Amino acid sequence: MPDLNRCQICGNPAPPIPGQCEEVTGYRLIRDPWAPAPSFLDGNLHFSCLEESDRNTEFLADFTRMLQAGHEEVASLDGSLPPLTRMGLSMISIFSGEECSVFQSEVADRWMVVKRTGPWFRLRHTDLLRIAEGIAPKSPSEAITYRLPIDLGHQVAEWDLSELLTALGVEDRYATPAGSERVEYEVLDYYPPKLLLEYAAVAPLPIPTEARTFLADYATTYTPIRFDDADSTQGDSDS
Repeated sequence: MPDLNRCQICGNPAPPIPGQCEEVTGYRLIRDPWAPAPSFLDGNLHFSCLEESDRNTEFLADFTRMLQAGHEEVASLDGSLPPLTRMGLSMISIFSGEECSVFQSEVADRWMVVKRTGPWFRLRHTDLLRIAEGIAPKSPSEAITYRLPIDLGHQVAEWDLSELLTALGVEDRYATPAGSERVEYEVLDYYPPKLLLEYAAVAPLPIPTEARTFLADYATTYTPIRFDDADSTQGDSDS
């Protein structure tokens, strides 16, 4: 079984940071184009690795299919019957440009910007309003639990993000912090026996210009979905 905490492309440590490294969970049944044998993706991806890969087109095709699907039959890894059933995110395409596409949930105020090189960015209604005001969207502050691949010592709880990535040897896989656009990183807890690091990271989302232009105009006519208007609601997760 692959180590879920390592990048499924390069195999190096991959602590999730929104907009730079995120997880694809196995139950989404997205084929793993980087695996040596037929398998479904289950683990983290460095977005820099994804953009540089010559197999990102294969990933993109299956990922965007999952975004738009509801309950869908998917062929098993060996082609045997019965087929598997996955639950997609029930999104619809509302924009397609040279660099990216934009998808909207049919049941909640949620959007996904997906670059043609593979990386994806989740947006909420508050992000849409920020874009309309000319403000760069940021990820929400959420607790992330990551199992370190090696023991870095108790001092890991005192490090900033740059120190953590350098100690793991993957600083080149993440965007370099710059001024006000830096990631706001805070360690919440560290459990040494299992090397579990819990942290919060609020990160700027590098949405392509063509998507920001479209969404800024789109926000002026969009009417938020009320809970009593929908049969069900959809969570934030893309994976």
